[in-house]
Amino acid sequence: MNICNRNCCEYKINSSYIKWLIEVLGPVILGSKPSEILNISSKDKDKDSKLNDINSFFSNCYKLSYYIINISDGGIRIIFINRSSLSNVLDNKKCLNFLKFIGYPSDYNLDSYIELLIDKLHTKDFPHEIGIFLGYPLKDVVGFMGYGNYKFCKTRYWKVYGDESISDSVYNKFINDRSKMKKLLESNSLSQLKSVI
Repeated sequence: MNICNRNCCEYKINSSYIKWLIEVLGPVILGSKPSEILNISSKDKDKDSKLNDINSFFSNCYKLSYYIINISDGGIRIIFINRSSLSNVLDNKKCLNFLKFIGYPSDYNLDSYIELLIDKLHTKDFPHEIGIFLGYPLKDVVGFMGYGNYKFCKTRYWKVYGDESISDSVYNKFINDRSKMKKLLESNSLSQLKSVI
């Protein structure tokens, strides 16, 4: 085993890409958002480099799990999951009942739910229930999928249906955690952040 004494991860990875990614993942790392999905196009000439950087930086991460999903057009989807935060979301009986209603196992198990979502992400039909896994309010996911009588209001990172105040509160938590992570990036090196992520 080689032990680097020169902050080697900063030399081996594209710092600007990883810094951007850590900022995007700020809400997931800090726990306000249970997961985030990232797409890398098959046309992205830096696709392999980005994937190597992600593996290099996040391979021993204790706050996040990540899954790489190859899609039919040659692109990649990567889902980053804060298991503790996702478990809290899925502890909500309404979320769990809705997922069961659309075909998730009746016996809830976090790993089996993640596996089913990942299986669905391999298909052409995008699983819109991913909004629950991304931490969006259930009413917005249900409204987007055409269930219930929720009226479309506006678009944030997602389409908002029904009571806007609930969605605004969730959105503001995501934005605040992203800002916190940006400040951490400004005052810490990648190797310092890697040791706590």
